[in-house]
Amino acid sequence: MVANTLLEIYTLMFGWNMYEAIWDVLVGSGLALVPFIVAIISNFKDNYSTGEAAQTIRSMETTLLGMILVLMLCVLPYKGFSTQLSTVRYELGVPDCNAPSNISGTGNNVSPAYNSTFSDLSGWQVHKPVAWSFVEFLSTAITHTTIKSMTCVNNYEYMLMRISNVSIQSERLREEVQQFNEVCYQKAIARFRENPPTPELPANVTPWANIDWMGSHILLGYLDEYYEHPSAYMHRMEDKGFTRQTVMRQSDQVNEFGANPSCKEVWLGEESLGGGVNASLGLRHKLLNDIPMDEAGDILADWKTWGFNVFTTTNVTEELKEDMILKLVLQNNAANLKSSTDVDMSNNFEAEQSQWRSVLDKIFDIANVGTSANEFLQANSIRQMFKIAGPMILVMLQMVIILAAPFVMLFGNYGLVSFFGLALTYFSLEFINAIWAAAYWFDNRILDMYGSQAGWFDEATNSLLISTVATSSILLLPMVWLSVMAYAGAGMLRGISGGGVAGGTAAGATGFSRGVGGAAAGGMAAARGAGRVASKMGGRSGRP
Repeated sequence: MVANTLLEIYTLMFGWNMYEAIWDVLVGSGLALVPFIVAIISNFKDNYSTGEAAQTIRSMETTLLGMILVLMLCVLPYKGFSTQLSTVRYELGVPDCNAPSNISGTGNNVSPAYNSTFSDLSGWQVHKPVAWSFVEFLSTAITHTTIKSMTCVNNYEYMLMRISNVSIQSERLREEVQQFNEVCYQKAIARFRENPPTPELPANVTPWANIDWMGSHILLGYLDEYYEHPSAYMHRMEDKGFTRQTVMRQSDQVNEFGANPSCKEVWLGEESLGGGVNASLGLRHKLLNDIPMDEAGDILADWKTWGFNVFTTTNVTEELKEDMILKLVLQNNAANLKSSTDVDMSNNFEAEQSQWRSVLDKIFDIANVGTSANEFLQANSIRQMFKIAGPMILVMLQMVIILAAPFVMLFGNYGLVSFFGLALTYFSLEFINAIWAAAYWFDNRILDMYGSQAGWFDEATNSLLISTVATSSILLLPMVWLSVMAYAGAGMLRGISGGGVAGGTAAGATGFSRGVGGAAAGGMAAARGAGRVASKMGGRSGRP
């Protein structure tokens, strides 16, 4: 038995354990025999008026034989082979280029959390009908083969969700960010509006240079302006490790006491007379060190290895990779200034939103689609939660099918049609994993394509397109797949039922027996031919 998700290991064990318990109750109460009694009575009733005993017996034999075969293969748990956690394998079929190490293994050695939570299942031994073992094997084989045929893709959506969960851990660091925002960043933005750079900046500014975050390279890069303006410094920073340097700092010259570093130094680190920089004192360095590990590993290391590619088509320096993730963390953090900076067609920056951008934001708010980095990250996290919860709900639905199987087979008179209906439903749900894997593949490729083209999430149309495609793929693709399978399955089941295959339902068995009787009567001379056949059959069976 192979599971597609870690939770499926336990839902399969639980489902088949309950299946056996339900079937034991049906057998012990005698309800399991009701379909045979109904078949016998219905057969006598349908053939009594013809007065042909041989036809009645032959029809009954066909019906009961079909029911017994279906009962043995599709209903009765086969005691000759048992399934335990140690014999259940899991294969996490996701086309991820950076998949975790535990994508395959056995059910008794998943992870400490799973092993501890479901420890009471370790002693279980469950049994399944033979036909159900084949259905599970075929469903899993088709699903896994489909997923394995896809090339791998970087899971940018999950990376962005990991970043959206990052918050500034230290209370002291949050206070430093807030102070820098008030003393340095807001004042630099005000000076930028009063005294924009000359010559004018190009419209397509890189995300790390844009002034919509406090580490902007534009604000850091102009001598005697913005973060290096004579008035742009912070008072009494010796408690943060800075030293007083009256030789090279004008701010220390005008203040009698303490260290008063410029805003550039506060962000990047203290400068020395020799030209070096003690980056460990800088707010930038502190924020990078504050990015935590999560269950998937080192967020910063994964971002610098492959995650940064979502915003660029070329390789960039380590410093720029760090600036990109810092911008994401700060824009997603409540301690940072929540501004929405635009670059208009005249190459002039606007610290306030334009009229048309405000209108677009209102429209997108109604549509629940975020156009800023913070809003996009929040919406992406919600979609990721659905993508994580979807497979969990899926395996529970499959468990319900297993639990319902004894009742469906009982009420369906142990008909092959009933089993085919259950098997088709189970396979249809199983294959949704492949549908979601394909959606995962395209979602991340589209995110990479448009994210690299825009360079960030400030492009309203790109954010809308990415969000619409990603959200629709979660719901619409499985719905279309299930609709197609429901249409095709209904036609198949009607065909099987109409043919009376394997003594399906009582109606199917009756149609089969009547078809045989009609064919025999048509080949002979009506009542006389039918009478000869009846007398011969009666002599063979020893009955009048």
